[in-house]
Amino acid sequence: MEKLGSLVRSLVLIVAVTAFLELLLPVGEMRRYVRMVMGVLILVTVLQVLVGFLHRLDGFAVPRVVLEPGLEARPDYEEIHAGYREQALEAYRQGLARQVEALARVAGLGVARVEVVLDDPQAGYPRLKEIELHLEQEVPVAVTDAGGVENAVRTIADFYNLPAERVRVTTP
Repeated sequence: MEKLGSLVRSLVLIVAVTAFLELLLPVGEMRRYVRMVMGVLILVTVLQVLVGFLHRLDGFAVPRVVLEPGLEARPDYEEIHAGYREQALEAYRQGLARQVEALARVAGLGVARVEVVLDDPQAGYPRLKEIELHLEQEVPVAVTDAGGVENAVRTIADFYNLPAERVRVTTP
């Protein structure tokens, strides 16, 4: 309440000084500038009271939140990290499978499904361990010579820097 009384007294004083200055000044450009300066003073006075009020509100203490004894205060970040790691590994497996399938089709093999096996070390990036190609039919139509499947396997093994024994081809 005291702040409001102080604000009213300040505003009355500024308005009185403005009226007195307008009486002393001659008619012309100076009256506009005096009105502008006094208007700025009124704004500053009102804002000063508002800022003081907001500052006083800022001083209130925030009540402390107390958790029940059985509840944990923090989420289990290791579990969240493990979930994201599994999602990333699955996306990596699927991407590699699509690449191997494309390479096999370029080599002339009709691939129904590709399985990619990764080493899963505790730290670091997984390494490609093994690739298994499941063909659509017993004898690939696009591969005309007998060594076509072996050439495709060698191409895929060389592309991924694997021994040829780790690229297996199964037929239905």
